[in-house]
Amino acid sequence: MEWFRIPQQKVSAYIGIFLSAYLIYLGLSIHVNENHWLNRLDFIFYDTRFNASLAFSETELSRYFIPFEDDSSAEAEHKVVILDIDEKSLAKEGRWPWSRHKLAKLVAELADYGAIVVAFDVVFSEPERNPVNEVNRHLENYNIDWKIPQRWHEIADGDKNFSRHISDMDVVLGYFFQDEVEIQVGQLPSQSYELSSAQQNNLVSISKPGYAANLEILQQAAAGAGFVSTFADADGVIRRSPLVIRYGDKLYPSLSLATVMSYLFVSEIEISTLPLGSVEVMTAIKAGGQRARTDVNGQVIIPYRGGSHSFPYISVTDVLQKKADLSQLEGAIVLVGTSAIGLADLRATPVGTQYPGVEVHANIIQSLLTGEFPYRPEWEAGLTLSILVSLGALLSLWLPKLGPVAAIVLSSLTLAIAVTGNFYLWHIYRLDLPIASTFLMILVLTLLNLAYGYLRENASKRLLKGMFNQYVPQAHIDRMLDDPEAYQFAGESKELTVLFADIRSFTTISEHLSAADLKAMLNQYFTPITKIIFDHEGTIDKYVGDMVMAFWGAPLDDEQHAHHGVLAAIKMQKATLKLSKAFMARGLPEIKIGIGLNTGIMNVGDMGSSYRRAYTVLGDAVNLGSRLESVTKFYGADILVGERTAQLCPEIAFSFIDRIQVKGKDEPIAVYKPLGLKSKITKKQQAELVAFTQAYCFYLDQAWDPAIEGFKKLQADYPQATIYQVYLDRIENLRNQPLSKDWGGVFRHTSK
Repeated sequence: MEWFRIPQQKVSAYIGIFLSAYLIYLGLSIHVNENHWLNRLDFIFYDTRFNASLAFSETELSRYFIPFEDDSSAEAEHKVVILDIDEKSLAKEGRWPWSRHKLAKLVAELADYGAIVVAFDVVFSEPERNPVNEVNRHLENYNIDWKIPQRWHEIADGDKNFSRHISDMDVVLGYFFQDEVEIQVGQLPSQSYELSSAQQNNLVSISKPGYAANLEILQQAAAGAGFVSTFADADGVIRRSPLVIRYGDKLYPSLSLATVMSYLFVSEIEISTLPLGSVEVMTAIKAGGQRARTDVNGQVIIPYRGGSHSFPYISVTDVLQKKADLSQLEGAIVLVGTSAIGLADLRATPVGTQYPGVEVHANIIQSLLTGEFPYRPEWEAGLTLSILVSLGALLSLWLPKLGPVAAIVLSSLTLAIAVTGNFYLWHIYRLDLPIASTFLMILVLTLLNLAYGYLRENASKRLLKGMFNQYVPQAHIDRMLDDPEAYQFAGESKELTVLFADIRSFTTISEHLSAADLKAMLNQYFTPITKIIFDHEGTIDKYVGDMVMAFWGAPLDDEQHAHHGVLAAIKMQKATLKLSKAFMARGLPEIKIGIGLNTGIMNVGDMGSSYRRAYTVLGDAVNLGSRLESVTKFYGADILVGERTAQLCPEIAFSFIDRIQVKGKDEPIAVYKPLGLKSKITKKQQAELVAFTQAYCFYLDQAWDPAIEGFKKLQADYPQATIYQVYLDRIENLRNQPLSKDWGGVFRHTSK
């Protein structure tokens, strides 16, 4: 049971601090390992927060929480439209890929509609197969004017036709970067950012060794080109997208960035960097007057406006057939892509699992033109560390001090503040701050303390039940088990009432009985006596031979501990008288018991050695209770109680017995004999009390003759009482001794 004496709150706090340190380590490790499981948990929180913010923006309440960068007015100035190669277009125009002539016609129609920039989320890395070439080879064998095949060839060459139409307006083409070195197809665009010699060695960026770009004839005709490569997070969801990728000694723009550059007539980009140790990291990318905050790799958080089709969609076939709405296309940036399932350009995003890839670019273009992207600030790691350290210390120290309900309330409140604050910073200031580690910190520490508290409570209950099972009644144990923490096992000082009950002349009785008979008799005696003590809310301390020791007021508090103890003593005497008659009827000796009770300050608690312990009481007040039991036979009294015990029992009638000084004590005390409840005292008992009081007053005044006369009359009226002969014998010894005037009638007992 020694382990239970370790301060439990400290144990829980130490465990909490250890777990906090581990969770802080986890919270910081996600910055190093992208595939860390905690990072994946943070993805879930990110997606939940993202969608909650979108939903909140649709509510009436949102107008009171306008984002710090409100881009609603700027958004209206820039139209971004998606020209969709959808199922309808495939059904009417034929399966993909379409001929370059048809695509040339599409560009021409878009020019007529007034589109400003056309961006293809399509790669044209291979020349179109031209069947006219085969016919021309056969025509060379015949005498035909050479101008006819030449003109025919020019008309039939789709790539040349497509390139002519591309050159007539601002068209941006898409291409891919590859991880395979051997794949280097087509021509990369001239738009790029040339790295300095220092940046070539130190700049952190996404780098790719291969590419699949467009045909040279198409690339040279186009206004620009950008890569369409996107990279999903570890869970397969696209939340970020690079604005630049490094190939060789240059940084190349994405399709979104290249489109904005063409739209703004910008030929170069600028990058903002920050030294970080021995390397240089990107913090932002500028194109014209537009600036986008990035992570260290040049990636931006994609600011999805909503689910798929949040941007205007126009079917390609409607444009080809001149059925499209002019107002939608005039002055617009047009992205040509597909939402058709069969063309496999659907992506998993926070806002949908079947999200058209072309619309990913649309979101980035819109944000590049209208305002700041959401971003994770450079000081995020420091803030996360501060939050985790503060929360870990606070919860580790406070939760062990609280009960389950209070702990849950505190943790819920802390979590609500953390989540609300995180959401507020995201929705208003576009700050992307991870919350998984904070959530985990609160959850784990709360569950730890609840589990530890539950286990500790169960251990406390088991210990409590094991310790008190034979000392107190089951009803007491049940009450104690409701709140085991309220009952201390360590020692404490408090006012209690102690009882000692001893069988008189037990040594003589034991000499006349066999061991088996003696054991049987004691068991029959202890059983009803113990029941009486339990019935009166007492605690059994111990059995020592024939002696029973009990006390009241612990472990359960009992304001009437003295009252219950005295009533138990009276009941014990009645039960013993009944038992004695039963024993005598069976040929066993008569038994009588003497009971001493005393009330005072005692030390109570679990005491003993590491081998054996017991819940017991110690102190001078306990010793005095034992002395009172030992003098009961001297006064011929069945029960004697101390002065404090009598004071605490206003409903019980007592007969004063004597003022005595027991062995080992200097202070005299008054001792009393309980007669029973005042409501049940007989007139005869009242008369005896009055007569004894008068005789005792004469005794105190050293008026020996009236005192002797009074005690003799009491002896004659109550011949069974020993006390009156005690006083008569004492007066005979005192009347010839010189006594001082302040003599208090104290009698000194010289033996235990």
